[in-house]
Amino acid sequence: MPIVAWDVSLSVGNNVIDEHHRHLVGLLNKAYDEFCDSNSTIAMESLLEELIDYATYHFAHEEKLMTATGYPETLQHLEEHERFVKRVTEMQKDVVTGDVPFSLEILSFLRNWLVNHISKVDTKLGAYAGTRH
Repeated sequence: MPIVAWDVSLSVGNNVIDEHHRHLVGLLNKAYDEFCDSNSTIAMESLLEELIDYATYHFAHEEKLMTATGYPETLQHLEEHERFVKRVTEMQKDVVTGDVPFSLEILSFLRNWLVNHISKVDTKLGAYAGTRH
């Protein structure tokens, strides 16, 4: 059973962003499945790195869209991205060094952040960009 089920409530109305979000949801579900199946620290380290890399790629796309459309909440949106990358990078470091085991708490943080960010922040960007293109 996935930790996040993709449905229309997570759509922001932009095909590229929605596809990126589906991919991020897939990575999170993969991490959850791996955690439930084996709880392998090596697999978790790899999945966290992949999640950070893809989130960074996705954030760059959103940032280009914000610039191209003159999105008025760009600064706040960028700050959220920056805080997320910083927090997840810290989590990854803690898992790699063994200071903190990969846990359901980490997965819950990732799930909650992703769902809240998409539903509260990215939907505003999607609506604004949709009126500009």
